[in-house]
Amino acid sequence: MAQGLSMRSVLIVGAGPAGLVAAKTLLRGPSKQRFKVTVFESADKVGGMWRAKLGEEGDKCSPDMRTNLSRFTVAFSDLPWQHVHLRSDQDTQSDNETPPMFPKAYQVGQYLESYAKRFIPEDAIVLNRAVTKTELVDSGPGRLRKWRVTSVDKTKNLLEEQHDTFDLLIVASGFFAQPYSQYDNESVSSPQLQHSSKFCNVDSLMRTSGNIAVIGGGISGSEAAATAAAQIYNARYSPIAIGQERPQWKDSTIYHVFNRPFYCLPRYLPQNPYDPSIQDFNLAPNFFPLDLVLYNLSRRGQGSISAANGLVPPDKAKKSHEFLRLELGGDQRDLCQFQLAYKPDQTIWPSFTGISDTYSEFVREGIIKPVRGRAKRINRSGSSEDYLEVYVEAEDPWKLSDEPMKMDNVTAIIGATGYKTNLDYLSKNVLEQLDYDSESFRIPILLSHGSVFHPNVPEIAFVGFYEGPYWGAMEMQANLVGYTWSRMSEEEPAARWPPVEEIQKDLRLAMKNHENNVPQFWMGDYVGFMEEWARQLGIPRNDETFGGQTGPIFSARYMGSAADAENDMLQETLQEVYNLLSDSEKKGRFVPAATFSAMQGVWNVLRKIDSRNAAAPGGRFKGKAHFYPRTPTEPSFSAEYLYIEEGTFIMDNGLSIPAARRYVYRYDEVRDRISAWFVKDDQVTVERIFNELEFEKPENKSQGWLAKGNHWCDPDTYRSSCEFRFRGASLKTFGITYEVIGPNKDYTMESWYTRP
Repeated sequence: MAQGLSMRSVLIVGAGPAGLVAAKTLLRGPSKQRFKVTVFESADKVGGMWRAKLGEEGDKCSPDMRTNLSRFTVAFSDLPWQHVHLRSDQDTQSDNETPPMFPKAYQVGQYLESYAKRFIPEDAIVLNRAVTKTELVDSGPGRLRKWRVTSVDKTKNLLEEQHDTFDLLIVASGFFAQPYSQYDNESVSSPQLQHSSKFCNVDSLMRTSGNIAVIGGGISGSEAAATAAAQIYNARYSPIAIGQERPQWKDSTIYHVFNRPFYCLPRYLPQNPYDPSIQDFNLAPNFFPLDLVLYNLSRRGQGSISAANGLVPPDKAKKSHEFLRLELGGDQRDLCQFQLAYKPDQTIWPSFTGISDTYSEFVREGIIKPVRGRAKRINRSGSSEDYLEVYVEAEDPWKLSDEPMKMDNVTAIIGATGYKTNLDYLSKNVLEQLDYDSESFRIPILLSHGSVFHPNVPEIAFVGFYEGPYWGAMEMQANLVGYTWSRMSEEEPAARWPPVEEIQKDLRLAMKNHENNVPQFWMGDYVGFMEEWARQLGIPRNDETFGGQTGPIFSARYMGSAADAENDMLQETLQEVYNLLSDSEKKGRFVPAATFSAMQGVWNVLRKIDSRNAAAPGGRFKGKAHFYPRTPTEPSFSAEYLYIEEGTFIMDNGLSIPAARRYVYRYDEVRDRISAWFVKDDQVTVERIFNELEFEKPENKSQGWLAKGNHWCDPDTYRSSCEFRFRGASLKTFGITYEVIGPNKDYTMESWYTRP
């Protein structure tokens, strides 16, 4: 540490996750005596994109949206979710003692509020304070410069500027600051056109009946398309009040436009999808949250782990495709849509992914129609002001057809076209020193390895300024800032600072040239960066709990400066993850969640009924069944389907009659159980419970996951036994057998479901 170094004032711009963890680290870390921290936040509360409460309009996501990563990744090392009071008058699930594995956005906001109250003095955060300009001013020959910061109080006259001076500046205002549009749409405006960050519900988007175009692939595009499709199904299949009409858009189709294929991952992935001992897929794999499967040290072998970033070589790209296909159970051609499948010669390029539990089956059913290409132009239809024309052009090497496509009958558009940064408050001179390029929205500035510093401006640091701001990485970046600045002398030579990373230069050029070997996330090796930062900072990784360099990584596994003060909390999180991992492998934890998700969609049904009652003949049924997702009609359940079955029943006596039945299936996350319920005469409203399934691991590898249930339906008893056979995360077939015994009924009914 530099001798005689006085306390330095630091301004942090933004009170989202990055700004809060930066403030906490500088205030409470090893260098806490060296910094006086102030946070300027332009909004009226902390939380950044997560700050909206349930019922409010979100900034970049709906407050009701679930996270794509588990609460162990969406968390900092020293505050477990169990120590956050989740509250909502509208969502009774938030009152559970155990927080959801994938929290909702407004719950993440509550987590960040708790984090700020626990670790950051109230007077350190200034709300409604928008930074409009920052300038570097000289402090004397050979000395570090200072920041002259101009800001406005958004609750007062915005023309009244305030001027402050700070020694150091942390940019934590968000990498995904402003929506970015890649197509011409001068003739189309809101509300018919919404960016995915603003899209919450179809009802606010649609003026009349028609179709929806979602423009943009990857995570945002698949999520927006799936959200819209779920709302359409909900409009069709949920109960409605007497006298109420279903919305006009209930029969809409969604056209999803994207340039290159992508794999759509569910939130729970198998840990062991493939079984080398039988040279085939494991019919009963163990499931775990996808981030804890993907970010697993076991996949990186032994020895030192470093970040593998930059342009993706063909051999690495192929391994990624192979891994994702094992996880999903195939290349997605079974969804009957070649637009989603990579051709063999395309696997030399990086694999792209989306995350959604429902998207794939919406594609199979046809409510989402994938369209390969780029939306180049949007016009109003000549026939009506309510209708739009979207022109899509295919591009090599991803195109399936040489012909451009025009989508008609479109009445609403969701633009999932990404974001760009907002660095307008940095002076032109500073931006030039940071190698700013206004045409490069993905890498607008060039930074050193880890995307924190630039040697030309040692007085500035960036936290969370990269694609994919995982919380553990932001916490590591904040530790790096504290570690570096606490050792920085007043006469800091630029030669001591790490140089701009050459990989970033190469990636920026490749992006401009639209090269195909650019990865989906240019700083996407989360495991590699966490390991590099930990070594650089001397932060120990906890291996004792997991028995060595194995198991998933998450922020609490890297103790850092919190090892003493918050050791009990750290150990609590470590033990919880270990217990969940053990329960997954030994007790089938998360199998009901993965099974319920995989049941969605359309199935062929074959059924045989063997009757032991002469008054009720047996027979065979052949037909189709649909599990239609809808908003749970009882808030204590996490997910719900309306089950509709239709077909033909041929009795043993030869008589053939049409047959149909309906149930409601529900998933309870707290109890990790699937249940089936009878419906009332209106065919959509839940009446009473029919059956509940309890899962158990099979005894041999030739079986899928087993589940049993018992139900007494006065005066008869129903005993059910089920088998669910997986191929990766995909459920390929399942069977349900009922033994019904009693004075009124005496039969065995065996049903098998297969994908069409």
